[in-house]
Amino acid sequence: RIAREIHDVLAHSLGALGIQIQAAKAMLTDHREVDQAVDALATAQRMAADGLAETRRAVHALRVDTLSLGEEISAVVATHRQRYHVPVTFETSGPTRALPPDVSLALLRAAQEALVNAAKHASGQLVAIRLDYGDTSMRLSVVNHLNGAPPEATSPSSSAGGYGLTGMRERLRLLRGTLLAGPRDDEWAVTAELPIAQDVTTG
Repeated sequence: RIAREIHDVLAHSLGALGIQIQAAKAMLTDHREVDQAVDALATAQRMAADGLAETRRAVHALRVDTLSLGEEISAVVATHRQRYHVPVTFETSGPTRALPPDVSLALLRAAQEALVNAAKHASGQLVAIRLDYGDTSMRLSVVNHLNGAPPEATSPSSSAGGYGLTGMRERLRLLRGTLLAGPRDDEWAVTAELPIAQDVTTG
């Protein structure tokens, strides 16, 4: 469980930080765009601070649940749009309800991991996120275009030994959930589904 938390928090924040630093390096070495590089490094500094805050938050994630899952994902989507300047849509269906903290955290981490993978392997492409509140289950889907490249060249499983998908599957399996990830035409789709108790308070 500790290994999953370390990966989910640090891989997300450090992965995003690495992409930003790589962009700053390209601005300096390839284009000599000093001002833009300085802006990119300032963004990287803010991302590092955000990563530290997220790490602290993760420690208390199962004890304190101040925001709804929809609000949490909305914040992640807004941050992703700002960092990578790509269109990301987010919609929900079904009646919103309070969820157990472990269910919310698992789906939030899945959304974060899928967005990081999209930034790494399909830079600049549209990402669509959907959260479905069912009667007895929750489903999260994250779909992104693949830049016209073959799926095997852009598959998240080719990065870091695929540990991101492995970690997601382990987290969901412990909650009796499932994860499906793979190519679909010219898109990459990640779908996470978790059962929820029928007596969870609605709101």
